[in-house]
Amino acid sequence: MPIKQKILDEDFVINVRPQMDKDFNWTGEVDIAIMTAENNPLDDNDYYGVLEFCRTMCATVPLMERDEDLRQRAIKEAIKYEDVPDKKKAKVIDKHDNVVVLSFDADTDGTA
Repeated sequence: MPIKQKILDEDFVINVRPQMDKDFNWTGEVDIAIMTAENNPLDDNDYYGVLEFCRTMCATVPLMERDEDLRQRAIKEAIKYEDVPDKKKAKVIDKHDNVVVLSFDADTDGTA
């Protein structure tokens, strides 16, 4: 089913678009946009309340770039919500500025 059919007028969608080089390899950067329908049925107070919530979620990206502890805490929290059985865990094998290189090999020695 196309994504368009799943989005309701009251939805707020956080769109993450990876920046790519000329060979379509991810550069490690992303563009983040908050999208909603022009005819969103929420009243102004609720609309701007949800928009503020979305902006706050988006603001965590640059915060995590600067704060390694926050990034690690967010990763640990996200792992709690993984629902794919027998999913291979990622192992951090290298870090450069805001780019993290992960390995999805089956053997992570319990370190992922």
